[in-house]
Amino acid sequence: MILKANDELKEKIEKTVSDNMSELIKIRNYLYENPEVGGEEEKACAVLTESLEKHGFSLTREFHGIPHCFRAEADSGRPGPCIGLTAEFDALPGMGHGCGHNIIATAAMGAAFAIQAIIDRTGGRVVLFGTPGEECICSKVQLTEEGAFDECDVVMTVHPNPVNLSSGKTLAIDSWQVDFYGKSSHAGANPEGGINALDAAVHFYTLVGFEKQYIAGTNIYGVFADGGEKCSVIPDHAAVKYLVRAKNTAEIKKIRAMFERCAQAASAAVGATYRIWRNEPANRDMVTNQALSDTFNRYYSGLGGGDMPHIDSTGSTDMGDVSYSVPSIHPWIGLDCPEFQLHSKEFADMTVTEAGDRTLRLGAEALALTGMEVLTSPDLLRRIKEEFEETKKKLEIQAD
Repeated sequence: MILKANDELKEKIEKTVSDNMSELIKIRNYLYENPEVGGEEEKACAVLTESLEKHGFSLTREFHGIPHCFRAEADSGRPGPCIGLTAEFDALPGMGHGCGHNIIATAAMGAAFAIQAIIDRTGGRVVLFGTPGEECICSKVQLTEEGAFDECDVVMTVHPNPVNLSSGKTLAIDSWQVDFYGKSSHAGANPEGGINALDAAVHFYTLVGFEKQYIAGTNIYGVFADGGEKCSVIPDHAAVKYLVRAKNTAEIKKIRAMFERCAQAASAAVGATYRIWRNEPANRDMVTNQALSDTFNRYYSGLGGGDMPHIDSTGSTDMGDVSYSVPSIHPWIGLDCPEFQLHSKEFADMTVTEAGDRTLRLGAEALALTGMEVLTSPDLLRRIKEEFEETKKKLEIQAD
């Protein structure tokens, strides 16, 4: 009986996605033709929220005070799990939707429509979070810190990619600027009266270069942001910017401690002072919930999407922060274009082809079917939550 009921729900989901494909493709193409970088997604936010309202979702705009962020909910009015979905819709400078966020947004919205269509049978609710600026603002970080996702039992998204990849690890990332402060003086008339901040920055850069080779599995790269303006003036300020990637936040903390040691030593060498501060948003590593991921992979493959091999990513995403608070997945669904790279104009163009249509449809259906199983299978939800709690305990031990 349960199997038959789920077959009926599955048919309803696939029909709902199919019925809405023309609208979803139109919106996806509109985003492609009107790319907006993070923080400027006025058009994208408008077209997405207008469609959601038309479909009967209740809308909260400027969610948590973040421009172009929104929360859209469909509630059955009956008890049951809350399925969370996230939609990204920012573009990249110079190449538009080279990361495929036009598909991310519309696949998540298609899934939201499909889950909305079945919750009168299953109970529960679906919440779609519009999360702007994944590439630069990382709005999911603030939303996570302020508890916005805590209402959800699971949170899911899909990310287009040249090829299929199962949801797995991503790297933690942090960005720091190190400012050095000295004393300005004329380099010819009174060099001994100055404290050369650039010398401190150069010492620091060199020390980090020596130290980073002993920290395995990390990516640490810096550039000089300031070193003075005139050769005749000893600079009283110099700055170095660094982008740091590591397998988890515990490793990031170790790198930060190393930066402090190197900055102290470099400053002491010339008599300068320093300040280290975060100059761009940080992201935690992605902690995939395997029970939820296996469910998605089974549906995606069963729909004809192909195998979902497991290869951890060397990239970073603010979905990582969400995954520390709620059981989450971030699968990569392929457009079958291994010759192209993410963050390229060629990949952006692929999102509006027939391959893009197929990926949009499959992503929406697989997300909705996974949500359906969470809504209808207490055993699956129990396994998802038990795994999440066990993972949290392991992460706490690693952090110590």
